[in-house]
Amino acid sequence: MTTPNKLKEKILLFKIRRNRDTEAFGELYDLYVDSIYRYVFFKISSREDAEDLASEVFLKIWNYLVTEESDRINNFRPFAYKVARNLVTDFYRKNKHIEIPIDSENDTIIDNQKNIFDKLAIASEVEEVSKAMKELKSEYREVILLRHVESLNIGEIASVIGKTNGATRTLLHRATGTLREILNQENEQRS
Repeated sequence: MTTPNKLKEKILLFKIRRNRDTEAFGELYDLYVDSIYRYVFFKISSREDAEDLASEVFLKIWNYLVTEESDRINNFRPFAYKVARNLVTDFYRKNKHIEIPIDSENDTIIDNQKNIFDKLAIASEVEEVSKAMKELKSEYREVILLRHVESLNIGEIASVIGKTNGATRTLLHRATGTLREILNQENEQRS
């Protein structure tokens, strides 16, 4: 995933804040919609709900950006993920009866350019990691997702989850270590 140009992002934010420029918001939307959707989808595993929540994320962002308080946003990227995170939390609060699906075999993303053996190996690895991720605590899953899938840096992750950089770094280290242990245990069981 490529990170949007920070200068371009700041210019777009300026246009939105000062002029309520819908075209600038459309460009900002285009820069982030795929990654926000992916983040929400990984959290709730329902395509329809993820699409609805991703749309709601951008509606909330728009409503916030056209207020006086929007000048407090120093970095748009973690702000967008924080809005998404809060909406996912609200979604689960409202829908307590919803269970997180265990089977995600149809949701693996595989590069169409690779040969069939590479595709099978990648699918197997993705399924293995996905299964292991489900065994992690929620906060561990989240920091791994933000770091390794969404490519946020430690400071951005800290901003999203509301922790210090040091606490976030420690949490990510523990999460990665725990995931590694789970994967090693599964590999030993297969041997």
